Amino acid sequence: MASVYLGVDIGTTSAKCLAVRDDGEVLALGQHAYGLSHPHQDWAEQDPEDYWRGLADVVGQCVNDCAAKGQAKEDIAALALSTQGDTLIATDQEGLPLAPALSWMDKRAEAECHELIGETGKSFWYKETGMGLTALSSAAKIRWLARNAPQVFSRIARFSWVPDFLANRLCGTFVADVPSASWTPLFSPHARDWSEPVLSLLQVSREMLPVAVESGTVIADLRRDPANELGLAPSTRLVAGAFDQAAAAHGAGAAGFRSVLCCGTAWVLYAVSHVPVVDELEQIPVCCHTAPNEWGMVLPFTGGSAYDWLRDTFHRGARRPEGQRQPLVFVPHLYGGLSPDWRGESKGSILGLTMSHSYEDVELALMRGLAFEARRNVEAAERLCGRIPALRMVGGAGKSATWPQIIANALDRPVEVSGLLESGAYGAAKLAAGEASAQWEGPRQARGFTPDPDAAADMQAQYARYLRCYQALLPLYEEEAKTRSQSD
Repeated sequence: MASVYLGVDIGTTSAKCLAVRDDGEVLALGQHAYGLSHPHQDWAEQDPEDYWRGLADVVGQCVNDCAAKGQAKEDIAALALSTQGDTLIATDQEGLPLAPALSWMDKRAEAECHELIGETGKSFWYKETGMGLTALSSAAKIRWLARNAPQVFSRIARFSWVPDFLANRLCGTFVADVPSASWTPLFSPHARDWSEPVLSLLQVSREMLPVAVESGTVIADLRRDPANELGLAPSTRLVAGAFDQAAAAHGAGAAGFRSVLCCGTAWVLYAVSHVPVVDELEQIPVCCHTAPNEWGMVLPFTGGSAYDWLRDTFHRGARRPEGQRQPLVFVPHLYGGLSPDWRGESKGSILGLTMSHSYEDVELALMRGLAFEARRNVEAAERLCGRIPALRMVGGAGKSATWPQIIANALDRPVEVSGLLESGAYGAAKLAAGEASAQWEGPRQARGFTPDPDAAADMQAQYARYLRCYQALLPLYEEEAKTRSQSD
């Protein structure tokens, strides 16, 4: 009987699992949603146990579906994880969480971020870790915990992130894959190891951190009890995976400077290089990719979470007929401006509203705004890698025909939508399979979208207007940030 490999994607709002046979055929998909809590402004927390419950549920779904297709649990040889990046979990020595997980979306540590930059200088963080320090970074949150939650901080034995938190549950060992470790602000992508200067600054010892191993490394066989809970044989191997964007790029076949646009809770432009990339402007984050001789350029920006917020928050009324209304500008920085210029003080903004505008006008403006953010990041990446002639798009936004066409028009270049939208889970399954995945190509039914000349010309004019509005708003938000920091 053919072997089966599981790729489990532990994302921001859901867990997913793909079961893939050793010839690359997808046998099953499991899905499980969980929540994200915002108890205060700029806070974003999750129950770490949700990650385990989601993992167990989606693996169980796939095991059952495989059994219905004649594949026994003993045929499942290995699993690997694709996980959300830089979500911090403070635990005791056994790996039990002491507080809610601080999501990568959490911005509570603004003051601590500024304090750390003041102690080291801004360039220190990019040179040491391949990325600038922001309030989203777990390094700032470690200091926030020390200052604002001393009763928790005094009990912390380990700082974990999602991959090693789950590896400990599965195998009894705290191990993280190198790409995930490098997407934390405590790791050097150039040395592919934890950064001693950062650890010293934060007063964090190596013993408090997971061991980092390259993607595709066998970590261990599953322990009997968790294997039973997942419906797997104890002989099933856990293999080191990657953080979600690196796993998705691996699953989508990113190589050389071939670029992938991953459209999930956040949108990320991801390009792979065989040499370390250094941005002289210190704006474009660099991480370790899924092979020891590969690095990724990672440009994250506001994505699906903004669109979900709009749809969930505002009730849709009756659709209005099309008219001659001036297009709105929607700057989608609902949790600050991320790549390419990292203006955390920026806010979500809608400009040009009148009584004649409808919900659909706002929705379209948001869709355009996300596409324009994609264009800003493509232009930033092209400073380092030259022109990007086309993009491969993966993720939920690719399920529609509208999104890819808007992006193709905004970028004025072709967009290919992968036939396999769950590229993070597929990339993790490829890592679990190792050499057995060498010939995997995934579903070949890719859809192509080319720019419409008239629409692309209109988008060019709208993009110029978008940039003017964004630049005009920044001084206002800078002043507000200064006033807020002075009153704290």
